[in-house]
Amino acid sequence: MVKKLANKLPVLYVCLLILILIGFGYIRYQINHAQPIMIQQAPGDDLSLRPISFDLEISKGWLESYGLRANQYDATFYNNNNYPLIDWEVKLQLPADAQINDSWSCDFSIDDQGVATFKGLDYNVDVPAGEAVTFGFILFSPQTEEIETFKISATPVYRVTHFALFYVLCVLSLVWLIAVFSTLSVRIMSVYYERRRARDQQIIIQSIKTFTNFIDAKDPYTKGHSSRVAQYARLIASHMGYSEEELDNIYYIALLHDVGKMSIPDNILNKPAKLTPEERKVIETHTTNGAEMLKDFSTIPDIISGALYHHERYDGTGYPRGLKAEDIPMIARIICVADSYDAMNSVRCYRGALSKEEIMNELDRCSGTQFDPEIAAIMLDLMMNNKADIV
Repeated sequence: MVKKLANKLPVLYVCLLILILIGFGYIRYQINHAQPIMIQQAPGDDLSLRPISFDLEISKGWLESYGLRANQYDATFYNNNNYPLIDWEVKLQLPADAQINDSWSCDFSIDDQGVATFKGLDYNVDVPAGEAVTFGFILFSPQTEEIETFKISATPVYRVTHFALFYVLCVLSLVWLIAVFSTLSVRIMSVYYERRRARDQQIIIQSIKTFTNFIDAKDPYTKGHSSRVAQYARLIASHMGYSEEELDNIYYIALLHDVGKMSIPDNILNKPAKLTPEERKVIETHTTNGAEMLKDFSTIPDIISGALYHHERYDGTGYPRGLKAEDIPMIARIICVADSYDAMNSVRCYRGALSKEEIMNELDRCSGTQFDPEIAAIMLDLMMNNKADIV
């Protein structure tokens, strides 16, 4: 599961990067295509929550000699945002028959409907964040009438820092960079580790094979026996669904299954005649002696079990403990079949190698007594399909 997730990480990183880029693209689009803020303001409106607002007051009034009323209006345009505004504009409906005689700090125009439009001049067209601009005008009208309804608008000038999304994207970008850097570091360390592990594994294999050569050298008739048993054991285990790491361990364990033979005298180990009961007991000590020799070999799990129990029989009549069926460790049951197969397929000092048919008959006959039936069946299947090396 962890390995599958690790394989999917590059895809997840690419997807996250695309989302981050889309987010920054959205912010850029909002900055380059900012839409004007437009608000219609009427008496009684709550201006505290408005992004923009407007205030218009009569600061002075007088009566002209020709009967018109003149009022001086002071206007204030408020920017209630944390970003600046440009191109502010105020529209208001003038009273009937009214006209504007003068203005300051703004430019104005009046349409046929009597709607006056006020715009900022070069020096006050921008409204900084949280600030306001002021302007004024003088209105001549036959009657005094309050102007209380306005249409106001302005275009925001955004920066990336005005968007909360920007800070979220910055955090995601930092997380993305850390994750990618960490993953790359782990991958680099993994490659280094795998190369070192492969080198160390090769050293272990060569060391064990060198040691097994000493074992096999005690009996010229069994030269290469340990290596072949290891190959057969690995082949059987691979058809039982073991992982690659488990197969490596099984191979190493099988290589050293006969290490105890180093303690057996040559005259007994290589005796061409039938062994006496006493000599048979000496031969059988190679299992316990092997386990004792490997007791400090802790880097490979179950290595002692391979040496100690590979001569146990499925029916419980084997040695050294007389274990039966499932009580025998699986690695020992696998080595038992692989060991017997190679023994039958090799020339020994007391007989020649058996034929393929004889070996298959013996595996079938001893299935359930000497051999685990499942493992014997796998070996028979490998032989029938010519997948077992016949040396």
